[in-house]
Amino acid sequence: MRYIFVKIANILKFTYTIQKVRDNAYGSKESNGKWSGMVGELQRGDADLAVASLTISYGRSEVIDFTVPYMHLGISILFKKPRITDSDWFKFMDPLSTQVWIMTFASYFVVSIAIWIIAKISPYEQFERDEDNGQYKPVDNQFSLRNSFWFTVCSLMQQGSELCPRAASTRLLTGIWWFFALILISSYTANLAAVLTTRRMETPIENADDLAAQTKIKYGTLGRGSTMSFFNVSALYRTFWNFFFQESKIETYERMWQLMSSSPGLFVQSSKEGIARVKSSDYAYLMESSMLEYAVERDCELMQIGGLIDQKGYGIGLPKGSPYRELISTAILRLQEKTELTELKEKWWKDKSVVCEQPKRKDQDDGESIGGIFIILVVGLVLTAVLVIFELITTRKPSPAQSQVIRHVNVIPTFKFEFFR
Repeated sequence: MRYIFVKIANILKFTYTIQKVRDNAYGSKESNGKWSGMVGELQRGDADLAVASLTISYGRSEVIDFTVPYMHLGISILFKKPRITDSDWFKFMDPLSTQVWIMTFASYFVVSIAIWIIAKISPYEQFERDEDNGQYKPVDNQFSLRNSFWFTVCSLMQQGSELCPRAASTRLLTGIWWFFALILISSYTANLAAVLTTRRMETPIENADDLAAQTKIKYGTLGRGSTMSFFNVSALYRTFWNFFFQESKIETYERMWQLMSSSPGLFVQSSKEGIARVKSSDYAYLMESSMLEYAVERDCELMQIGGLIDQKGYGIGLPKGSPYRELISTAILRLQEKTELTELKEKWWKDKSVVCEQPKRKDQDDGESIGGIFIILVVGLVLTAVLVIFELITTRKPSPAQSQVIRHVNVIPTFKFEFFR
């Protein structure tokens, strides 16, 4: 603001003396009807101009004059930036919740058992129609317990199987299982793409509605100023003027004010204190967007939540009826037309020396999200090796007569355990 005022002084060719406001406040109306801060000093005639980030509001404009806005802004939410989630080798499991995974495996087990039982019961799975004479001949039931489990997993993985149901009952159950697998796999595939291509930061709140709806994260604003006035609905207005003169007409903001006013400790004495509180605890600071942008540009731990809650502007304050109002307003408009105000903001708001890491889309997967599939593959290979050793140990040793037959006929060894049949 000092550099803007210097340019205005150069244009209008006047000198000035800067003095600090006594109570370090912008200005709010006290219970006795008097104004504090810069607004109060202008009202009393202690100063000719209030050169600061002084928000133009209806209440202030009743007691002092403002120039045209030299900057447009609004109230927004400052919160600490959540940490990027750590690498997860089993990120490919995230598209479905734990409950869905459990229900999927349970469904696979139940349907496999159901196919096995129905195939045992249905007579049509025990016979096959001879196309030559049209007669039915008995055949072996192809849906043993292990084949039933294999058939359902092939369907779930959308792979082919040599097994084909014969009975209408088993075909009906198979069709329903295929439909289930189709929807499940389609949903998983669609969500998997979004999960693997971005590194997401999980933010507990997204806007003012989320902030007002929860109780874990506390929030507050500057103890005296226009931001507090925006949320404040005084008892006098509620009693006599009811709805029409409320500054915060939205129910969400009224709930937020009720929480803040019930805990005075949520208000801070300066924006510096508010920012420090945001970084050190679960606290959201409601502040004007211009100051918020300045803080975010210089601290990678901070971020803006949501958009602007309201629309307002900064102006230079003057006593009522001041002759300097039109002159200074004209100088501000001149600076705006020459884009000098925009250049000053870019110069002093943007800090190119601070480079913050941003969540990026990944063009290539570096294995952080799908490393778990290699673990599953290795475990599968180990279990396969253990199983084949188990099969060799449990295989029946053929008799000498059977050995002669095995030399001429390719016979698959059978297991001792009938469970697998």
